[in-house]
Amino acid sequence: MADIREYKSGDEKQILQLFKDVFKSERDEKYWKWLYLENPASDPIIALADDDSKIVGQCTLLPTEIGISGENVLAGQSIDTMVDSEYRGQGLHKLLAERTYDIGRDKGVKFRIGFPSNDALRGLLGSIGGTLTTEVPLYMNIYKLDNFLTAVMKIRFIAKIFAIPGIVLMKILHREKRIKVDKNYSLKDIAEFDEEFDELSETIAKDGQMMSLRTSKFLNWRIKDHPEIDYKTIGAYLEGELVGYIILKTEDRNLKGKVKSRLGSIVDLIAIDEDVALVLNEGAKKYFKEKDVDFVAMWASDSFKYKELFTNLGFHKSRSTIPFVVKDLSREEDYKDKIENEENWYLMPIESDFY
Repeated sequence: MADIREYKSGDEKQILQLFKDVFKSERDEKYWKWLYLENPASDPIIALADDDSKIVGQCTLLPTEIGISGENVLAGQSIDTMVDSEYRGQGLHKLLAERTYDIGRDKGVKFRIGFPSNDALRGLLGSIGGTLTTEVPLYMNIYKLDNFLTAVMKIRFIAKIFAIPGIVLMKILHREKRIKVDKNYSLKDIAEFDEEFDELSETIAKDGQMMSLRTSKFLNWRIKDHPEIDYKTIGAYLEGELVGYIILKTEDRNLKGKVKSRLGSIVDLIAIDEDVALVLNEGAKKYFKEKDVDFVAMWASDSFKYKELFTNLGFHKSRSTIPFVVKDLSREEDYKDKIENEENWYLMPIESDFY
């Protein structure tokens, strides 16, 4: 039986090898160090299963600062859970999870959050405990149909013929309303996050919904310094004051495993009101069209304050959802009630480790 211990410096070599063996995917050491060692919220919380100096299992809590009822607390996101195939069925997952909870409590972590895959969802709700707070719907806005129809019809020139009436039909079914804004906002590309983002974070926190604190420290780590993704950030200003921002990314995907398409994603949206969100969407549309995007995706839970606005702007609900799971580690009833209520959360992809 493997021993359960805490991470120590140098373990990353074996952790990365275990990741490769379990997920059949390479992870760069630079990315691992950025994710775990450079995280400004706190030191990493990593529990390992060690069998005679061989790492055969891992559970982690990625620390994140969250605003809740005017208080800033430390939470931990469950990511990268893995057990070597030869050691499964021995209860290691539960032992590893419990060790991360103990380490987390010692570091002041109040609760665990997670955005698990469907395969991992059962584990987070089962023996190690947790509550499915919501399944966040993925909303889509279709810019072009050519690539999608090519994947279905196989022949590109025929797909192009059907694409024009198809996109017209989509625009009729999901018609974008024209909404005017009276105030004179300006948009600006953001290369680095400074103290004005700290001020905006404090303003947004007063709304009361729980979210990771969008401080300059967090945003510079999560967005500017990301070792693999080149994000686009657009800030909205009114009379020289930052009143919101939107973070975007694009990536190439294969439809049906063959036809390339370009997906745009709204990774984060922070705005002091609906007018600002509308202006930021206009900036996002311009950027996505410049990048020749086929589809744009965004999260829109029932508690998303701009859900109706983006529905009016042409976004429609897809069949895809992202589970959001929580577990109270504080043993304080007040936290448990708050984190298990979907209405209390403002959930954006920036919260997760896979956007």
